[in-house]
Amino acid sequence: MQIKQAEISILAIPMNFEVQHALASRSLARNVIVCLTDENGLKAYGECCPREYVSGESIDSVVSALNERWFPKVQGLKFTNFSELQAWIASALTTLPRNEHAAFCALELALLDLYARSTEQSVLQLFSAQPQQPQRYSAVIASEKIENVAANAAMIKQFGVKACKVKLVSDLQHNHKILTTVRAALGDSMSLRGDANAAWQSADEAERQLSALSKYQMESIEQPLPAQDINGLAQLTSANITPVMVDESICSRADAQTLIDEKACHLFNLRISKCGGISNSLALAKKAADNGIDCQLGAQVGETSILSSAGLVLANLVPTLKWREGCFGQLLLEDDPMQPIVQLGAGGMANLQAGTGFGIQPEVVRWKRYLETA
Repeated sequence: MQIKQAEISILAIPMNFEVQHALASRSLARNVIVCLTDENGLKAYGECCPREYVSGESIDSVVSALNERWFPKVQGLKFTNFSELQAWIASALTTLPRNEHAAFCALELALLDLYARSTEQSVLQLFSAQPQQPQRYSAVIASEKIENVAANAAMIKQFGVKACKVKLVSDLQHNHKILTTVRAALGDSMSLRGDANAAWQSADEAERQLSALSKYQMESIEQPLPAQDINGLAQLTSANITPVMVDESICSRADAQTLIDEKACHLFNLRISKCGGISNSLALAKKAADNGIDCQLGAQVGETSILSSAGLVLANLVPTLKWREGCFGQLLLEDDPMQPIVQLGAGGMANLQAGTGFGIQPEVVRWKRYLETA
């Protein structure tokens, strides 16, 4: 496989409803798609969803990093076996800046997709001889409006998922209302976790809220404090009220080492886009396991079937994941302009599509409808 061309597209896809949390609200998905072409005209695709409040990346910074730094490095590269490609990715990751993790993710996914297509394998087959397993995904309730919380909970119950994450806010009394509404709709048997998205500004406040909210039996609290407050996260972790999961705090291997050294969490939320792709996510999952930290597969709001497929690959490769998020497809997006569409079904179950690579490619007519100029 030799890389002859690298291109960028930007998709802007309206969402079926607004997703709200303490750091942002979103009703439009804007995603960067990388297309690589080999010497035989074969095309392959990667994707990222940059977030400035997570890795410091924007659409513009990703486009610049790809055009100015990464595309010149891959132009003309030739890989005769998967080990060579893995070695190139590993070398790139050793010096990958934190604010280029999303950009590198889009490139790495396209590289994996292209190599797998060129050798008539799936991406999962590149990493593993084991056949894929169906994966059970959890739901997310992301609104502070109680009427929306109730409506979303009712839909989740009908869908039959077994686990749910709920976005929380800064106000304790409103969190009581949110969680009371969710528990009333979903019952005590639902596996429930909270996500504060750094809504609480001190460890003392987080301890106060989690103690007051303990009756709702949340199995974890995601990013309760600002990403840089490692001391506060360590204090909250040692208090051991509710298991602490980090999200915005964990992108790079350096982040992981700091969190481990400071004993600042119980779980990592691994979102492939912010973590630099599948290979780096695998490295983070191994580092976590070696240090007694559990992991969740996360997702950026608005992912298309490219990133959803990458998440399914990671879920198959890391069977110890406690929860999986993503694969929302047209449940969240006005349209997912890919074919076929990867989307969870009844009970939250999802499978990889058959075919080579990730098994996903743009559906031309629908793709053009949402295309911006890079």
